[in-house]
Amino acid sequence: MALLAAVCGCAVTGWGERPQAAESTAVATPSPKDAKDGEDAKKPADARELYLESLRQQALQPSVNLVQEYYRQEKFYPGGSRNVVVSGFDYRTKDVRLEKSQVTVAGGKTWTAWATWCRGRSEEWFWTGEGSWEMRSSTRCPSLPSQAWLNDGLGVGGLTEKQADIFVGQLGDYKGLIRGRGMSVVKRNGKPYVRLEISVTPLRFGTGSAVGAGLYQDAFKYTELDSFTHPYSLLANGGSAVDIVRYIDPETRLPVYSEMLETGKGTWMMHRVVYEFGSPVGKSTLPAKPGIARLTWQPEGT
Repeated sequence: MALLAAVCGCAVTGWGERPQAAESTAVATPSPKDAKDGEDAKKPADARELYLESLRQQALQPSVNLVQEYYRQEKFYPGGSRNVVVSGFDYRTKDVRLEKSQVTVAGGKTWTAWATWCRGRSEEWFWTGEGSWEMRSSTRCPSLPSQAWLNDGLGVGGLTEKQADIFVGQLGDYKGLIRGRGMSVVKRNGKPYVRLEISVTPLRFGTGSAVGAGLYQDAFKYTELDSFTHPYSLLANGGSAVDIVRYIDPETRLPVYSEMLETGKGTWMMHRVVYEFGSPVGKSTLPAKPGIARLTWQPEGT
């Protein structure tokens, strides 16, 4: 855990554990004078810097598997009606998995109202009212709007070192866009993680409308990749603010879990994501009736 201590400037031993809630300790941000050598000086010193570094590491990954929940109304959060998405994508082979369900919770009951699954390039739909699957497309799955689910709606994967530096560097150059609100070390199931609190704040350029999450899409354009063939798109509206809680593996600096709360102009959207990087894209057999995937991390505050 030497890397964790270097990142956080704090000890990681001797902590107790709780089954659901992660124990935490605040992090003191080191100043440049605390760096003992040139290598220490290059290590992330605050939440914003570590967040950008984790975005860079995420961007370098050739494949990703995710389990996601997406809430469109605050009154349903957590555990109420929501979208549940199991996805996987290999940026090298374009192998894809996308299983999206609308989960409805009402009257003390929980059920899948509808589901859509990608099987190769075919799209299968399930409607609870009909109780069966139907092929809707045999050539284009996922659809362009659904490509946002192949990563976490802000980050990307499959980039070269140069492209990742461009993407993250451009985001870092938008002064005031990304702000670190807090950084702490937490322990979950015996393993320590770095918990980051990040705010994405819309910026106004000239007399135009303020742009928040949309600047991630703008930063991606500087890689000169085609966002259709190298799939990248946002779940958030371009002008929205986003409050992020992101748990980082201190050894890889990759995210393991995040919550992204989108707000602005009456909008409230909560997106929860559990990550797995580097593994082959998961496979599943079309069931008679779709189940409901569960995230292995509990929502914050529960």
